[in-house]
Amino acid sequence: MGERIPIAMRRFLLLFLMPVVCAAQSGDTLQHFTLTAAQARSDFQLYRRLLQETHPGLYRYTPKEQMQQYLDSVESSFLEPIAFYDYHRVLALVNANIRCAHSYTFPKGDSWGYMQSIKVLPVFIHPIQGKYIVLFSGTNDASILPGYELTHINGRSTDSIAVVLKKHFWSDGYNELAKNQVVQGSTFGLYYYMLIERPESFRLAFKSADGQKKNVMVKAQNMQVNEVNYKKNPVNKKIMSLIGKSKPQWDLLFPKDLQKSAILRIYGFGGKGQNTSDEARAAMRAFMDKSMKEINKRGVKNLIVDVRGNRGGWDTQGAELFTYLMKSDSPVYYYKRLHSITDSSEFLKYSDLSDLDRRNAKKELRAEADGTFSMRKEFNPDLQLQYPKSNRFKGQVYIMMNYFSASTASEFVAVCKSNTIGLLVGERIKRML
Repeated sequence: MGERIPIAMRRFLLLFLMPVVCAAQSGDTLQHFTLTAAQARSDFQLYRRLLQETHPGLYRYTPKEQMQQYLDSVESSFLEPIAFYDYHRVLALVNANIRCAHSYTFPKGDSWGYMQSIKVLPVFIHPIQGKYIVLFSGTNDASILPGYELTHINGRSTDSIAVVLKKHFWSDGYNELAKNQVVQGSTFGLYYYMLIERPESFRLAFKSADGQKKNVMVKAQNMQVNEVNYKKNPVNKKIMSLIGKSKPQWDLLFPKDLQKSAILRIYGFGGKGQNTSDEARAAMRAFMDKSMKEINKRGVKNLIVDVRGNRGGWDTQGAELFTYLMKSDSPVYYYKRLHSITDSSEFLKYSDLSDLDRRNAKKELRAEADGTFSMRKEFNPDLQLQYPKSNRFKGQVYIMMNYFSASTASEFVAVCKSNTIGLLVGERIKRML
């Protein structure tokens, strides 16, 4: 397993970027806001400083000289007043070109309040084999049916819209599959609003399963209204019934059609009552100890660890799960290095680091010859040797993954690959896999 950004630093990069000249206001007044050229340049310079002083991966996929030339060209492009959403689109593109799945831009820090204030497309779509299929209608009538293919929005082809959205969306490295998440579900409508246009109504073109074309005019709606209609609209009843009840965070299954086999379904690395990394690790340990008792009782020879759709969470849970699958009797390092590029940037005051951590940053970080900093092992248990559990699974392991297996989940898969834990099945998560 290679180098990794410390979690506190990683979370700092999730700052929602908003022009400093904007005051907090109710409703989406941003669509009527325009920055002067001087304001845009000044704000971009602040954004650029934030990246250069705190982002460990700024030059990971693009050489420093090339990235600096790119940032120079963006900064010099602000010659005229620019509408807020045009400016936000510029930031989103810069961010996407960093190729870091833990960095993204958003119009306001209060993301929930922002999403409640805007009106978006009232359909829930899912990309299937290059087509954009309606799963739920957010309208309150029967004009749009699940299964319809959405082909055009206000005269634009859905394919051309998807190209724009994906271009401005973030993912690790050159993982293009991960960008599919921007063209599905409610995310599609949200990013259409932020990156394409903000109309009061939509002229939608559909194609039914038998090839019939249908045009519908619908009003833009608040996202919470869409959510209500997904459940209330009778046209969604059948597909809603297929979703079923909410699933547990982790599950142990014994499929009847697979003899001597079990499935560990890990939907995410987290859960209720886990407020610290130690609590998170203890919760995973309790679940795995209980699971291993049942696995051993049933004489399981094949274990499928399913992390498809797992967006990540507590790093310690990935490491804890790994210790139940290790093949070697010898301890190994899960993370070789946790690193940062700063120990004193003024931007640290906006991070999720505690006051104590900020005061201790210089003590907990070791300066390296290349100008970066490494977390000292004695201050972070993630850097300690990981010992195999005595009750670990010793049979054949299969790890199922897809492009939604992100963050902690992708790290878990990478560590399993480097330690030859089992056979990886599914879509590649990152280029390194």
